Amino acid sequence: MAPRVAIIAEKFGGVGGSERFVQEVTERLAATGHFELHVFANRWQSQCSAVTFHRVPRLKFPRFLRPWSFAVLSQYMIRRGSFDLVHSHWPTFKADVFSTHGAPHGMWIRNVRKRRPKLFDRVMMMIDRRMMAGGGNAVFMPVSTLLKERFQEEFDALPGEWMVVHPGVDAKQFAFSEISRNEVRRTLGITSDAFVVLFVGMNFEAKGLDRLMRGFANLRRAVPTKPMHLVVVGRGNVAKFQKLANELGISGDVIFTGAISGGIERYYSAADVLGMLSEFETFCMVVLEAMAASLPVVIGDQMGVKDLVRDGVNGFVLTDRDEPEVCAERLGCLMDSHLQKTMGESARVTAHARGWDQVADRISRIYAARMTPLHQEERSLP
Repeated sequence: MAPRVAIIAEKFGGVGGSERFVQEVTERLAATGHFELHVFANRWQSQCSAVTFHRVPRLKFPRFLRPWSFAVLSQYMIRRGSFDLVHSHWPTFKADVFSTHGAPHGMWIRNVRKRRPKLFDRVMMMIDRRMMAGGGNAVFMPVSTLLKERFQEEFDALPGEWMVVHPGVDAKQFAFSEISRNEVRRTLGITSDAFVVLFVGMNFEAKGLDRLMRGFANLRRAVPTKPMHLVVVGRGNVAKFQKLANELGISGDVIFTGAISGGIERYYSAADVLGMLSEFETFCMVVLEAMAASLPVVIGDQMGVKDLVRDGVNGFVLTDRDEPEVCAERLGCLMDSHLQKTMGESARVTAHARGWDQVADRISRIYAARMTPLHQEERSLP
């Protein structure tokens, strides 16, 4: 019989980096037939018949009890089963393998949100502490080196074994398409010779759209005769950033498309470079998708995906992302068609080595190592 594996994920599939990660990997592992996979989730979007789903209820009110109730009930349901391994993609009390997608909650509140913790935050911080305290024999798989460093800063000594496992990408889906490039540019009213900077994000403030706009404005002033556009894809406070565009004198060059429900790969093909200067990102799958579409990228140094971006080779990593002159200079470099093509090809090669199949294969080997006879004996001890 195949080993039975329990997967914990509050949401399985849909929008969101962690939701996509757990779906892409779990469904690929299920397809191998090497494991019997059971997903314990509150919600899921999947047509995969090879995975057994178990709905974990959670309290809707009060809000601060939602994460605690999910953690408690998922652990209770799993204990009633007989599983050879438990893999959690969500902060919980105990598992054999943890995929850590989010930052330590205390660090997130202090350094990113910059506010005092509320009751909900204190519950999340308590779950984080329980996870770390009980993780002495677990494998932790942060999605980036930056995320591992943040856990180390927050908790000092890290329990268990830690190994970085980056998210993957569907290289075929995001491959460059000349047809899509022409169609999208025609739809948006962009000429074929225009230089196009692309931004993709559902939170304009956190993703650093203001920084990118200021850098773009500096570039526009430096090269006033070159047709260029900043295309903003996603959902956010459009009125606020339209006002900023007016103040910067680039309102005619910034195009807000709104959220794209499907076919985002077409917009990657229409662009010349992706810009993302986030305040903090544990990874940022948008960047890897853009690289798969042969786009060089300009990113900030507080983004986990910098593990894959070699400065000056397949993109630029800005250590001084708050300096618009620096951003403008890097964007300006990529107006050179030869450099743009060379760096874009290097970005494509990097992305193609990071497919979801490779990620699933690595996790499969981690499972196998955890289910050795010695480990099974440890699990049976009282």
